[in-house]
Amino acid sequence: MNGTPIIEKAAAALKAGAVMTDPAGLAVLRPDNPLIDGCVPPVGVVRPENAGELGKLLACANENAMNLCVVSSAGSHYHGTFASDREHLLVDLSSWQGIPWINRRNRVCLIEPGVTYGQLLAALDPEGLTVSMPLAPPAGKSVLAACLDREPSTWPNKQWDIGDPVASTEFYFGGGQRFRTGAAGGPGSLEAQRAAGGAQKCPTGPSQTDFHRVIQGAQGTMGIVTWMTIRAEIKPTIQKPFLLVDDNPGRLVSFVYAAQRPGLGEHSFIVNRICAAMLINAARRGKKPCPAESLPEYICLQNIAGFEVLPKERVAYQVEDIREKSRQAGLKMKRSLRRISADEFLGIATRPCGDSDWRRQPTGDYLSVFFLTTLDRTEELIGVFESIAGSCGFGRDAVGIYIQPVTQNHACHMEFIVPYDRQRDIDAARKLEQESTAALMENGAFFSRPYLSAGNRVLCRNPQNLTVLKKIKDIFDPNRVLNRGKWGL
Repeated sequence: MNGTPIIEKAAAALKAGAVMTDPAGLAVLRPDNPLIDGCVPPVGVVRPENAGELGKLLACANENAMNLCVVSSAGSHYHGTFASDREHLLVDLSSWQGIPWINRRNRVCLIEPGVTYGQLLAALDPEGLTVSMPLAPPAGKSVLAACLDREPSTWPNKQWDIGDPVASTEFYFGGGQRFRTGAAGGPGSLEAQRAAGGAQKCPTGPSQTDFHRVIQGAQGTMGIVTWMTIRAEIKPTIQKPFLLVDDNPGRLVSFVYAAQRPGLGEHSFIVNRICAAMLINAARRGKKPCPAESLPEYICLQNIAGFEVLPKERVAYQVEDIREKSRQAGLKMKRSLRRISADEFLGIATRPCGDSDWRRQPTGDYLSVFFLTTLDRTEELIGVFESIAGSCGFGRDAVGIYIQPVTQNHACHMEFIVPYDRQRDIDAARKLEQESTAALMENGAFFSRPYLSAGNRVLCRNPQNLTVLKKIKDIFDPNRVLNRGKWGL
């Protein structure tokens, strides 16, 4: 079906004005990453008013063989989660920004797809709550989209499972069936469950199923989520962050292991000076920049916090315990460096960074290669990436490194960030992405969130995985209406 009939069919199924074809509006919703190959613009953007209209759209799509892609974040789009190489309609849920329920007793809240971190933090604050969040997300970043993509948070000891903080969800499968997972799966309505003391906080269910894991990480190929309950956290009443520095990540890794093992501390991550400078300069836009050369080679941020019960006492004993761990690793805890204090760095890391991703700060474009591994393997994988980067013309001082412990440090997110000039270095950046992804994969890097060339490589390494995914797609999206053709599905 070509563009005009698709738009007419969708417009007939929804209220007037729900389908937009303005070229300027479409351009804003196109991924702005030159490394995404074969991405075609949508023929139109659909903005259903509510879940009922979304259901009608999916029914129309199944009847008329439409191809739908979904976006929830606002602002610029760089990852290209919704990118498609085929004709498609883009379903834009960024205007669904309701937070209709916050439960202080059970530390849980219900959010719609377009809610951003800034909006959620403001809504939780009067309740004395906060939420774990990715490292300085863009202002328009959808909380729901970040949770579905399993973006790592800077608060690893609040994550018990890789799917956290997702609790219950409601979504439409591609086939048009409306479904609820977790405790929200029933029996009874949400209101009836709450009247009986339920809080839709448990992620498993109904019964022994766990269907939100079919949707989570699927990059919009299996279903469209209409709302989600997520776990909130008690907001710290006192925070005392420290910075630890070294010339290589080895001793910092030993320190993180020692601190995380008994569950000490709160927010924690390691960055190299290139990455630290990107974060700082993105936050200090318009002010005197912080040169990367003025920073230590590697920086670990370790936050210590007190909450509602004996906060000063908690901070005091944790400072002493963590200081002992740092001494054993041969490191010193510092409250500030010459160019940045620990308080300012924590603030930069735990609030939205502005309209644009901080990774775009140096040149406007960047290559990001990220995967899961364990902390003890980070030095080895840094060597693998830097060797290939050098052969592609990117020196060691051009590579930002971000190491984020996840799930209470049972694993870590590792990310290499290479800013580049779109006009001059695009071919080198593409070569670096492809060669480094292959080499890192050969050396054990686990690409659980595959983008760019990693998507096909992950599926090619084990053809049985693709066979299983196709069977799952046959069950939940038999007419292939959600991002048709992505990953060969």
